Amino acid sequence: MIEQTKGQTTGRHIPTAREGFSETLRSSLFQANGTASSSHGTGFMMKTIRQAMTPLKVWVNPTHTVATAIILLKGHQLPGLPVLQGDAVVGMVDDTCLLNANPDRLVQEVMRTDFISLTYGTPVRQAAQWMEQNQIGVLPVVENGELQGMVSVYSLLPEIGRSYDPMTGLPWSDVLRAWSVDRLKEGQEITILFFDLDNFGAFNKRHGHLVGDEVLQILAQTISQETDPEMDVVCRWGGDEFAVATLRRRDEAGLLAHQISRLIATTRLEGVDIPLSISYGYYGGKRTREREQVHYEATVDNLVNLASQECMKMKGTVNRGSQLTLPLPTSMEGAAERRAQLQSVSYIRESKRARAQVYLRIQDNLISGVADGEPQDETLIAQATLQALNRMLPKEAEVQILGVAFNTMNERSMVSVLAQWELGGEQRELIGSAIVGEDQHRAIAIATLDALNRHLSSQSHPSSK
Repeated sequence: MIEQTKGQTTGRHIPTAREGFSETLRSSLFQANGTASSSHGTGFMMKTIRQAMTPLKVWVNPTHTVATAIILLKGHQLPGLPVLQGDAVVGMVDDTCLLNANPDRLVQEVMRTDFISLTYGTPVRQAAQWMEQNQIGVLPVVENGELQGMVSVYSLLPEIGRSYDPMTGLPWSDVLRAWSVDRLKEGQEITILFFDLDNFGAFNKRHGHLVGDEVLQILAQTISQETDPEMDVVCRWGGDEFAVATLRRRDEAGLLAHQISRLIATTRLEGVDIPLSISYGYYGGKRTREREQVHYEATVDNLVNLASQECMKMKGTVNRGSQLTLPLPTSMEGAAERRAQLQSVSYIRESKRARAQVYLRIQDNLISGVADGEPQDETLIAQATLQALNRMLPKEAEVQILGVAFNTMNERSMVSVLAQWELGGEQRELIGSAIVGEDQHRAIAIATLDALNRHLSSQSHPSSK
């Protein structure tokens, strides 16, 4: 227990918040860490400190009196007050250090200095646990060096009382459903990503459940690190399945899923010879306006179901491992170019126009593709690569490049290409990635081949398209 400053009493005991909040908070934390409730409430989920925070209204200075602080505390119905000296937070006061102190004492004599400042990104449960351990009921929120507001233990209770998986620390599906329903009611579009570990049953049998649990924890941690709590919510769906609901556009969600799959593929466990891989699917983010009289819960269930179906399709795809295997060589030309060998790439910029040309070798034939457009169009190389591949596509297939994105993975620059494949009335989004070396344009061409590789390899002969 941290020793606290004690002021002189006024002769009568006034009950403090500390006497009640500690047991309540401890009970809620125990429930969150030790149970897996299956309730499906649809209340708002305070995912971040920013959402739980009370915006800054008033504060006190170290030389203010206790009486002044009590008046402000009661008048504004606040759980506590920050103590500011200039722009710096030097202490906190709440009823535990004010109400039994002599009203004429200075705030600096009774304030608590054993506190931490939270940020918008501080996990809610971490903040609650620190409050419980140190018996403090309110903490300041500081972002970019400026005091933004305060968080009280009571504002955190709705979040920490929800159901969490004790092994991964992630919430269960009820939290994702509630968040998704709330976003739909606000008129926002959501996309659901669904992840499933490959061959997890066989993995457990071979290496035991302890190693299996470690794999689940790694996947949970990877997804959490790659997502943004301001626009995403992550949950453990059950078994070896995880889900993410996001406000990202559909194509951005696809790139996120692909990046997570790449990171998992790089993971190596000591003494484990089975490579890790995951299948994924995503669905949503298509509607431009909210439909009238929509059943929000049914919409969420439908998105989850469709994302799960896409995940299962990926799990059953032939040779999908060639698309996801890591570590990636800088050229990637042994994996992503199984059928079409990349020969050269040229990119010429003249004034306000640019031309990309890609040469591929297919068996003994040298073919090329050309794309013209604006210099800032990063898809030109991908478009030229696709044009060169045109003869390998089935006659009925329609393929288009949706976007090119650059990101960093394991401190290495990566490029990802998102394409849409349509055949026989079925549409699928394909993603390929490559490491960006000295030649960025060549990396885009390789990523394009990586996106189309598993579909091209299923064609026994080039088409005459």
